[in-house]
Amino acid sequence: MKRLLLLAPVAALAAGCSGGADQIQPGQWETTIQFTSIDIPGAPPGAAEQMRQMMGQPQTRSECITPEQAANPAGNLANPGGDSGDCEFSEQTFAGGAIRMRGTCTPAGQGTVQMSMEGTYTATTMQADITSEVTPPAGAGTNGGPQAIRMSGTFSSRRTGDCPAS
Repeated sequence: MKRLLLLAPVAALAAGCSGGADQIQPGQWETTIQFTSIDIPGAPPGAAEQMRQMMGQPQTRSECITPEQAANPAGNLANPGGDSGDCEFSEQTFAGGAIRMRGTCTPAGQGTVQMSMEGTYTATTMQADITSEVTPPAGAGTNGGPQAIRMSGTFSSRRTGDCPAS
């Protein structure tokens, strides 16, 4: 399974966590996601260990959050990076310094990803625990392959300064 498939929904959650009544500051933000527990029932031991090593590494990216994005986190969440809105969220709480989000993404032909994020934020930082369960498309988990992949870890983001000039 591609690394991006597993991280994209978490990035969608992260993109959505950028505003509300106690709005974050626009600017350059650095985000790190690290999975600390990865359970892959049904996967061959070598394949499971290889995936744990790959996914267990911290993934850091930097992006510019515009004033419009900081003011409209729900828009970012429903349409992260301009992708089609393949995610639906049953909970999107981002207020009073608390983050609680739950959603399901169904990337075309890639199965289903259920995820949650719970944490805290300030105008310049965000910290959260994340969980994700990836279920392969129908029929893909048969033939001795993994039935689902369950992961949990941490998300942290901090404002590092102003966005670079265009």
